[in-house]
Amino acid sequence: MSQSDVPEYYVHLQSHTEVLILASDCMQGHTEESWETWISKFNSCLQIWEDSYLANPIRLEQLIIARINKSKSVFARDTRIVSISAEAARAFMDANHVLGFSKGQTYLGCIVPPHRLFRGIQSEFEWEGSPLMAVAIFGKPMVMKELGWEGLLSGELIKLATLPSIRLIGGITKFLQAYSLIEPVHHVMTYIDLAWNSGKGFLACGFKIVSKTGLLYFKCTAGKRSFVSEFKEADASSPGNLKLRFIYEN
Repeated sequence: MSQSDVPEYYVHLQSHTEVLILASDCMQGHTEESWETWISKFNSCLQIWEDSYLANPIRLEQLIIARINKSKSVFARDTRIVSISAEAARAFMDANHVLGFSKGQTYLGCIVPPHRLFRGIQSEFEWEGSPLMAVAIFGKPMVMKELGWEGLLSGELIKLATLPSIRLIGGITKFLQAYSLIEPVHHVMTYIDLAWNSGKGFLACGFKIVSKTGLLYFKCTAGKRSFVSEFKEADASSPGNLKLRFIYEN
């Protein structure tokens, strides 16, 4: 991580991966308007701020390497979704999700069952002896009060992560199908942090955009971020969030 106050831009030509490195003081000298104009030029980049890197250097390095290297395709049809413990979910998320573990109500794991092990799919994480490929964390279902959705049961996909070395084809859909057998929800909401994920994979499997925020601003104190509403108080920014909804077909 450079200590320069000048942002550093890198492109990996083979994978077309773009990375923007942002030092903690690079917003200094900008107005809110000039910053939004400048940072909007890098919306397609993986934007890595100094505080994020210092907090999770290994995870962020893994994320960049995973985007650069060609990942191994694993088809969800070769896997099985099972309920796992919070402890197993925590270990997997802390190692493979850039923001780490979050507490939920339902923890699901994507494993390779014994009769599929001949495909050579491996993982350092296991659940009951089977390789663990991915983990999804769902929150407690809630009864909707929103106009037009009153009384409907809504689920929330809090976090989803796969091993950085694989591309789990059909994984999101398989997790959603498994969750619907556990909780009779009408739909599932999820929120995408555009700093780390474009949301394309979720949109491709049927999620629809409900809303999108503009730039979000943060103040960094002792390695932790907190939202601020005033640009002049901010040390870092994020491209914003997508709010997505997946509706189950009856």
